[in-house]
Amino acid sequence: MAYLNSPRLTFSGKFQADPSTVNNDVNHYNNATFQPSYQEYGEGGTNGWWNPDGTGNWRLIDCVITSVTYMDGTTTSDPGKDPIIGMSIMDANSRVAGKIVDLDPQQQSVSQIWGMIVRIGQGETDFVKGNFEPIAFNDIWWNRSTTQKGSGGASASYQSVVTDLQWSEVESKSRYLEELRKESPDRLSMKFNVDMFNQQHDSAHFTIGRIVGSIGPSRMDEPKHFIMGRQFVSDLTCNQGMYMPLSTSVYVANGLLQEETKQFILDLGNFLQTAGPEGAIAESRTLVLAANVGGEAYVPLGELNFKLPKWYENRGGLVKIRLTDEQVDMVRNCPLAIMNQQSDGSLSPLVKELTHYVRADQFVFRMNSGEESNIDFYATYLGKPMVNQAIVCQFQDSLINIMGQGDGTPATSTPNILAFEPGVVTDTNGKATLTVKASNPQNPRGFIDGQVYALWYYLEGYPTVDFTFTIKDGNPVVLPAALSGIDPTNFISILVFDSVKPEVIAKPDWDKDVQPVMQQYANLYPLMSKGIFNLANREVVDNNAKLLRFVFDLPREDPNHMPVTRDLSRDKKQMILNYLDRAIKENALADLSTAERIIQST
Repeated sequence: MAYLNSPRLTFSGKFQADPSTVNNDVNHYNNATFQPSYQEYGEGGTNGWWNPDGTGNWRLIDCVITSVTYMDGTTTSDPGKDPIIGMSIMDANSRVAGKIVDLDPQQQSVSQIWGMIVRIGQGETDFVKGNFEPIAFNDIWWNRSTTQKGSGGASASYQSVVTDLQWSEVESKSRYLEELRKESPDRLSMKFNVDMFNQQHDSAHFTIGRIVGSIGPSRMDEPKHFIMGRQFVSDLTCNQGMYMPLSTSVYVANGLLQEETKQFILDLGNFLQTAGPEGAIAESRTLVLAANVGGEAYVPLGELNFKLPKWYENRGGLVKIRLTDEQVDMVRNCPLAIMNQQSDGSLSPLVKELTHYVRADQFVFRMNSGEESNIDFYATYLGKPMVNQAIVCQFQDSLINIMGQGDGTPATSTPNILAFEPGVVTDTNGKATLTVKASNPQNPRGFIDGQVYALWYYLEGYPTVDFTFTIKDGNPVVLPAALSGIDPTNFISILVFDSVKPEVIAKPDWDKDVQPVMQQYANLYPLMSKGIFNLANREVVDNNAKLLRFVFDLPREDPNHMPVTRDLSRDKKQMILNYLDRAIKENALADLSTAERIIQST
């Protein structure tokens, strides 16, 4: 099922991502050397990068439903046929916005969305709303645009589920919503691509970008964050720390065979390059989906129709190919390829399907010493589950070593403190679960809490690429230059926090224990320290202890969770809560004493 299945909708609009960027630089974490200039706009090292005053907010802006596809496979974009066309995809209206958060200053390639509400409706009416389960972006493509550079020319994808659904009893008169509620009443699948992001702080569109996506049904027994379907990944190269297609100028796509409607749905939302200020699709070639029926023999299944004006926004980057019974059988049993059709009608493979595929569903974790995390893997062959297939997992030493130092230089030795079995085996659904247990990293980075670790994984018995890593501008970069048939960003990132001594947690001292943590947060998140609370000031903290205790104790999924950066360990959180409890008690005693003096004086 998932977002490619029926019934589904597509939408387009804008998004806002407003992170504070002071914490992009590892040296800004050092309280002893922190400078006021680190909270100013400018290059890193001496300034706070492109958005030091960021709020951390993530918002959906003017997102409009552009088309719907029904259970029978028919599609409409006519509001006269279905009133949901032109309605909105919105975020929260009764609480603060969601938050956009990096995992770590030395792993900024998995920015996560936390605390987002998703609503489908119009005006004051929400026909359905729910919680977007936190997930990081994937498949970042640095040269998506042929005319824009940097973040403005990049794209990435988010896919997750919307849970805790609340359906309105107000009649929508929408066939689509009726079918969606019947087919998937408890959980929805949502995928969206983001690009054209504006990082120019003097622009009226600062922190705004384009978003295009889809929403569809979701089964409880399927992955939450990717499609159990057909996977296409261009060969990649790494150029100056940026991943980009080796030669084909296309990136990643996935597809799903719908046998009941005799259709193949292909998601090209992060596959084709764009150009110009409007981000129009720049691909001029004629592309065809084909089945490899043996050797170099390919049978065309249908042309990819993406050249209509506003196709990307109006169709969510999706292409639908109608199939004959014979073609359905080919798709079911043959590898697929996206082909380039020459002017003489001949076909040449552009991107071949990754026939044997494995993917970790959730690939970003925050852990503390003694905690366990379960990592779910799914293995497929031609989009179908691989049963009794071994998946090999390994600690990636080279990546860990370059993330070892608080000043960004490679560590001489960073021991692996993650315990896990070297491999797991899939069940009848192609699923296997790896349990990882963490121990104390013992503060290898000094002024940065914990350590970032990486796990690489692959299907046993199938060719793999032996990755090595180096460092570029504070981020991991994959070498060698050419990587065949795989997305090199697709590894598991785990941040393990340092432990704090039990006696410190129980009876923290402000100057030695609490103030350094609060000072770092005040430094790295200037909007808080300048505009709301100066958390480095004991008097301010003590006077606002009740409020601070409330937000520090909120679940990490809550958009009001403090710190917004979600980089506070379990132990330090409890240490701060214990300190605030003591301050609340002392404030209450002081208030009582004041009241008694007033009574005595009268």
